Order: sequence, then C-alpha cells, then structure tokens
Amino acid sequence: MHERNRLRVLFYLPFLAYAYFSFTGQFVHNLNPLYLIAVPVLAALILLLSRNLWFFFLAIAANNLAVQLTGGSASQLFFFYFLLLFVEGFRTGHLRYIAAAALILTLEAGSALFYLSDTPFPFGTMGAFAAFAAIIYLFLRREKKHTDALAQTLEAEKAKYHPIDPLSSSRSERLAALKEKSYSVDADALYAGFVEFAFATLEVHTAALFLVHGKRLHMAAVCSRDERVHRTASFDLGEGLVGYLAREEKPSLLNDLGRDAERLGYYKEKINVTSLASAPIKSSDDVNYGILIVDAQRRLTEYDQGFLDNLASLIARDIQIAAAYEERHREALKFSGLYELAGNLLTGLSAEELIDRSFALVSELFAPDAIGFARLKKGTDGVVQRYEGGVDFDKKNFRFEAERSLVAMAAKHKGFLKHRDMSKPGLYRMGPGEQTPANKTFLGIGFDEDEETHGVLWLEKKEADAYSEREGKILGFAATLLSAAFLRVRYQEELSRLARLDGLTGLLNHRAFQDELQECIQKSGTVALFIIDIDHFKKVNDTYGHPVGDMVLAKIAESIKDKGIAARYGGEEFALIIPNIATQQMIGRGEEILTAIRRAQVRVREGTIQVTASVGGALYPSGSRTREDLVRAADAALYKAKQGGRDRLVLAEKK
Repeated sequence: MHERNRLRVLFYLPFLAYAYFSFTGQFVHNLNPLYLIAVPVLAALILLLSRNLWFFFLAIAANNLAVQLTGGSASQLFFFYFLLLFVEGFRTGHLRYIAAAALILTLEAGSALFYLSDTPFPFGTMGAFAAFAAIIYLFLRREKKHTDALAQTLEAEKAKYHPIDPLSSSRSERLAALKEKSYSVDADALYAGFVEFAFATLEVHTAALFLVHGKRLHMAAVCSRDERVHRTASFDLGEGLVGYLAREEKPSLLNDLGRDAERLGYYKEKINVTSLASAPIKSSDDVNYGILIVDAQRRLTEYDQGFLDNLASLIARDIQIAAAYEERHREALKFSGLYELAGNLLTGLSAEELIDRSFALVSELFAPDAIGFARLKKGTDGVVQRYEGGVDFDKKNFRFEAERSLVAMAAKHKGFLKHRDMSKPGLYRMGPGEQTPANKTFLGIGFDEDEETHGVLWLEKKEADAYSEREGKILGFAATLLSAAFLRVRYQEELSRLARLDGLTGLLNHRAFQDELQECIQKSGTVALFIIDIDHFKKVNDTYGHPVGDMVLAKIAESIKDKGIAARYGGEEFALIIPNIATQQMIGRGEEILTAIRRAQVRVREGTIQVTASVGGALYPSGSRTREDLVRAADAALYKAKQGGRDRLVLAEKK
C-alpha cells in the first residue's frame, strides 16, 4: 500500500472507532442538554468555516456525541442535525449531503436498536428526520438549478461583451457596465442580426453563434425552427461536437451526422438533423472569437459552407469594429471626465481638496481596487498622503527605496509606469516593511508639484495586467492637470504668505500681527505682548542714510524672530507675541529681548553700528480683557520705558 494511503487510513481509524461506539449505543446517557448545547453550535460553525472532509466528519461526530450524551433520539439537541444538514447542503455537493443524512440515520438508528431494552425504537423521530432530509434535498436541488441557470446566464452575457470590451475589464466591472447599460454597442442586436441572416438565407433547421470566454463556449444567439433548442447552452472547448469544432478553428461540413447529432449539445432532447456546417470566427490577428454553426434536415452544400465562412469573417470584422468603437466610447467618457477635472482643478482648491477631487474622478474613470498618492522630496524620505481601498498597507513600517520601489520609480519615470503583477518578488510597491500586496496590477504616474517635490498618483487592481497602454496615457493626461493644479496651489500659498509678511524684515506685517494676536487670545490661556521701539533710530538714518537704517532694522528682526511670534509693528517698532506664558516669566523674556538687540551689530564702512531699544510688555488676561486693551497696555508701558531713559523694559501694571 502506498505510504500516503496508509496515512489516510490511519486518519480515518479514530472516526471508524467512534462510529462503532456510537452505533452500539455506548455513549447513550441522560445529561442535561444545556450542558452540551455549545457542542452542536460549534459543529455548525466548523461546517461554515471549512469544507475539509476531516472537519465534516468532526462536525457530525461532535453533534452526534452531544445528542447521544443527552438521551439519543429523544434529546432536545436532536434538532441541531437539521441545522447541520441545511448548512452542508448549501455549502457542498449533493453526495456530501446524502452521505451526511445517511450517516446520521445509521448512527442514531443503530444506537436506538442496541438500546431497545430501555426505550422503544423511535420510528417517529427517524421518519420525521428522513422526511425532512428528503424535503430539504429537493429544495436544495431546485435552488442549485436556479443558481446554476443564473450563473450560466451571467456567463453568457459576459461572453457576448468580452470580444468588444477592449479594456479587458474584470468581472465586477463588466457586470456593472451591463447593469447600467453603459456599453455603447448592443451585442445582442449585433449577433442576432447575423444569425437571423444565416437562418433565413440558408433555410436551415437551426443557426447558432457560440463565443469563447475563457475555456468555455457560450451560446450568444440562436434562431431555430425547433422549440427544443437550449438557448443558454454552454460547454467546454473540446466538449461534444461543437466544442471540438470550435477548438480546431477550421471550417467543417458534415452531411452524415448519424449518432453525432446526439453530441451537438444545444438541444434539450434528441433531434433529427442530418447535416451540419461550421465556420470559425477569427480576427485578423488570429484571435478565436467563437464559432458559427448551422444544422439542417437536408444536405448542406459547398455553397452553404462558403456563405457561412464569409458570414463568419463579417462577424469577426464587425466585432473588431465594435471593439474599436467601444474603446473610443470609453475614451470619450474618460476625457469628458478629465475635462471636468480640469475645470475643477484650476479653481481655488486647496492641496487636500485637489487630492479629494482626483481620487473621486480616478475611481469613476478607472474603477481601481485601491488608489494611492505620495509626495517625494529631494533628499528626504517620501510620504504617503493617502491610500484608499486596501487593507494591506501600514504607513509606519516602510521606507521608500529609490531603485526597487514602484512609487519612487514612477516619480522619476517619464510617462506612466505599469507593473503587471506586484505579487511576484523583486520589486516593492513602496519599500521594505510593507506587506505583500493583495492587488496585482500597478499603474502609476509621477508629476512635479514644484521644483523640489514630486507627486505620484497610482492605481491598483486585483487582476494581473488589468490596465491597457491607452489607460496609462489617459492617467498621464490627468497627471499633467494635477501638476498644473499643484503649481497653482503653491503659487497661491506663496502669494498668501507674502501678503502677510513685511517686505524688508520678513516678519509679520501689521495686519497679520493683529490677526495672529486675536487668534492667540482665543486659543491660549495667557498671551504676552511686547512692543519694541529702537532708541534714537532717526539719528541712524540721518548719520548713515536710509539704506543703512534698513540694514539695522533687518538685523534687529533677525535677532528677535526666534523669541516668539515676531512682527514689524510699524516704522522702527516691532512686536512679539508669546502665548501660554506665566506671569513670573515676563521679566526674563523681556530682558532676553533687550540683550538680543544690544548684541545685534551692523558693520558699515564707517564702523560698527550698535543700537538699543525700549520695550513695553503686557499680559492677557491679567491686565487686559481684549486685544485692543492688551495693545494699549503694552503701548503705555513702552511710553514709560522711553520716558524713563530708554534701553529698558517696563511691564504694564495689573488692574
């Protein structure tokens, strides 16, 4: 005996031993059912989670043990057998269902027979169980037929549109397109017209068109004098006479079918036809679309065969035309969306809103399973700004690797970057530390946000090689729009920033200072305000000239900009806002400002210029209740500092 078969027998031995003890009633007891109710529930869960044969036996054994220990067929847990049968019938084939029902009946009947000394044989329980099993079996068979018929219809619809769908859409996409009627070509009308033409011209018994999808043939259109024709016929390539002829991809003329008529496969019953002609439907580049077939109760001629060959060529050509038209139709829809995107992106949107709009449009146009957007700056690690649609990405545990990261490569690549299958080793999607992607296809495009920053927008698809070259070019056009939009955002942000700054010192201007002070008052517990006035600044201007005076102001600004939120208040006056400061820290901070200004020196041809300043400080809310009160209090303290001899700090008195 083969080693593997020996092991298999060993695995079955525990179940056989259990079956013996159960059948002979060795386990029959009268425990409280509440003690063991979790066992049949666990058995049902086992069947739901796994189709493994070992788990199947384990579930039956577990439920049987719970029933046996709580009274056998009289147990209140007996009804869980019905649940197990129902679950098993829905999950697996009919043989497993019948085997499960037979096993349960055998075990329970055997244990009851061996236990007859105490209890009568439970004919009622066993009969009810057998009747229930039979009814459920009939119900499940009916549902299976209905489900198979629906699946076959869906597969036939997919087969009709597969040749004219140039984008090789996934099943979900194609079914969604069929449901929403977004295909511009009516495949039913296209195929039915040719089949009706063949039927009427050749005056045959049946004319049918079968299309290849995967490794199966599906009937796409049929016209027949016989009601017994199977209008949703489907079979494997090579199966039956039609499957064989479709696989051979050669014209055929058979005038003595004989018993081969029974192998046609598209009649529900035996039919009396004697002749058959077929013609393969092949594109100019030898793609096998399917087969066109006619059968008749008369002898078909070479003329009939030649007509069928020409008609098959016309069908193949029209399929190619329809595919090209459908491709243009899809592209028109995409470019229409891009036109809408262009209108949206070039308006006043923020960077986050740009990403929102881009994700929404890309989802609509390309139906990806995941979308990502990353920024890569020169000299620094990249940052993933957003990733949607996937659960296999952890932002914290990876780093971009320039030579092996698809995202980093897309940033440097001219045009779009496509990788057909990310599940193969050798490249990362982003970098070391990420999990193996659940999606296979990667389609990314890089674009410049500014001189230092590259943006990368990428799509992922569960299917391998899911996107075409044309879709990559369309994504590239979208990236061009994004690049222009991000540049506009950068310019707008720069203009907004410059509008808040003083042109000479680079500090906040007076208006921005007032806004910042108000915001600090609203958000902070305490706010210190220091107003600084350069002592005798007019003398500097008069002695050295205004250009040197500007140099002095710039130097003072540089010395105080790290002391708080600094602003040029006006002329030779500056202001410093320090939020969340304690009262006892006010003097120390003010002295730091004075010291920094004393150390600020400007070297000119005439020598070194060194200035001092008078500083007035006030604290919110201890001395002031509003922004205006705070400014007035600091201004008054500054006046006292100047009156007191300059080069000093004066704090406003508490009220």
